[in-house]
Amino acid sequence: MSMKSKRAYFAPEDLNDPALARLIFRLGLPAVAGLSINAVHHTINMVFVGMIGSQEIAAITVVLPILMMIGAIGEGLGVGVATAVGRALGSGQPERANVIASTFVVLAIPLGLVMTGGILLFKRELLVLFGASEVVLPLAEHYLSIVAFSVTLTMLQILSDFIAISEGNTRFSMWTLIGCFALNIILDPIMIFWFGFGLAGAAVATMLSQMAALAAYFIYFHRRLGTLHLAARFAAIRVAVLKPVLMIGLPTTVTSMLSSISFAVLFAFAGLYRGDIGIAGIGIAMRILTLGMLPVIGLSLGGQAVLSFAWGARNPKRFVAAVNILLKLTSGFAVIYGISAVILRYPIGAIFTNDAEIADVAAITIVFTHIPFIFFGLRQILVVLLQAQERARLAAFVSAAQNGLLLLPPLLVLPRLLGFDGVLASLFLAPALTTILSTVIFVGVQRQLRGRLPVPVFNRTVSERAS
Repeated sequence: MSMKSKRAYFAPEDLNDPALARLIFRLGLPAVAGLSINAVHHTINMVFVGMIGSQEIAAITVVLPILMMIGAIGEGLGVGVATAVGRALGSGQPERANVIASTFVVLAIPLGLVMTGGILLFKRELLVLFGASEVVLPLAEHYLSIVAFSVTLTMLQILSDFIAISEGNTRFSMWTLIGCFALNIILDPIMIFWFGFGLAGAAVATMLSQMAALAAYFIYFHRRLGTLHLAARFAAIRVAVLKPVLMIGLPTTVTSMLSSISFAVLFAFAGLYRGDIGIAGIGIAMRILTLGMLPVIGLSLGGQAVLSFAWGARNPKRFVAAVNILLKLTSGFAVIYGISAVILRYPIGAIFTNDAEIADVAAITIVFTHIPFIFFGLRQILVVLLQAQERARLAAFVSAAQNGLLLLPPLLVLPRLLGFDGVLASLFLAPALTTILSTVIFVGVQRQLRGRLPVPVFNRTVSERAS
C-alpha cells in the first residue's frame, strides 16, 4: 500500500456525514473491535497465567484494582480530552482542539512518573489492602513492581486512543490495538515459559506491546495522518484549556477510583469467605464481564465522537438521532452476550483453570453478574450522552452507581449476613438498581432534548478563550 493510500485509509471520518447510522457503524465497529481485542488480550493473558497455577491467578486478581486506578486516571483524562476535542471540532475550532490534545499528552508523562513512584513506595500496603494473602503477596508484589514501570506507557496509550477516536479515526485505533494484542500473545508464552520469567513474564510482555503501540501513535501524529496536529509547543497550561477537560475528566476518574475501592472490598470479602479460590473464581468472572463491557464501551466511544461534534455544532436533531441508534445497538449486543455467558458458564470457567472449585465459583459468579448485564447498554449510552452535554456531575453519578455507590453498601452489609452468597448478591443488586436509576434519568433527559438545546461552551475562538 502506497503512502497516499495509507493516508486515505487512515483518514478520519467526516463527523458531518448525513448518513448517521452508517457513520456510527464506521466509527463504532473499529472501536468495538479494538477494545474487544484488548479484552481478549487480557483474558488470554490470564489463560497463560492460569497454566502456571491458581495462586498466580489470585495474584494478578488482587493487582487488578491497582491497574483499575491507573486506568481510571487515564480514562478520565481521555474522556475529558475526547469530549472537549469533539466539541471544539464541531464548533469549527481545530486550533483549540490541537492545544487541548497536546497539553494533556505532555502532562501525562510527569503524572505517570509520579504514579509509578507512589506504587513502588506503597506496593505492599496496597496489595494487603486489596486482599492479598500471605501466600499470594510475594507473587503479587513482584508482578506489581514490574507493572508500575508501565504506568506512563498506559497513560499515553489511553490518551492517544481517545484522541484518535475523538477526531473520528477509530480505524487507526483498532489496528493499533490489534497489533498490540498480536504482539502480546506472541510474547506471553516466550516470556512466561521459554525465558522462565513466570508471572513477571506476563508483565514484561504487556510493557513491550505497549511500547509498540505508542510507536505507531507517534508515527500517526508525527506524520499528521489525522486531522489533529500534536506538538509539545502547542501545550498551554491555562485554565481555559484545562477546565473543560477536568470538568469531565475528574468526575470520571473519581468514579473509576470508587470502582477500584469497591473491587478491593469485593476481593477482600471473597478471600475472607472462600480464600484464594473465591478471589480467583470471581476474578475469572469479572474478566468475562469486562470482555462483554468493552464492546459496548467501544461502540459508545465511536458514538461519543458523533455526539460531542453534534453538540458543539448545535444540532439537536442529529444528537437525539445518534443517541437512539447507539441505544439500539448496545442494548442488542448486551442482551445476546449476557444470555450466552449464563448458558455457557461452566465451559467458560473451565477454560481458565483445571481447579474444579475455582471453575464452579467462576460459573456461579457469571450468573449473578451477567443477568443484569443485559441492561448495560442503557447505562453506558446515558453516560456518554451526558458527557457530550458537559453534564459532568450527573454523568459521574450514573457512572459511579453500578461499581461504587450502589455496590459498596451491599458489600458492607450482605456478606456479614450471608457469607460468600452475600458477595454474589451484591454483584447482582448493584447493576439491577443502576438500571432502574438510569431508566428514570434517561427518560427525563429525552424530554429535555425534545424541548431545548443549551448554547455550547465552545462559542469563542482559541485566542479569546486563552486570553
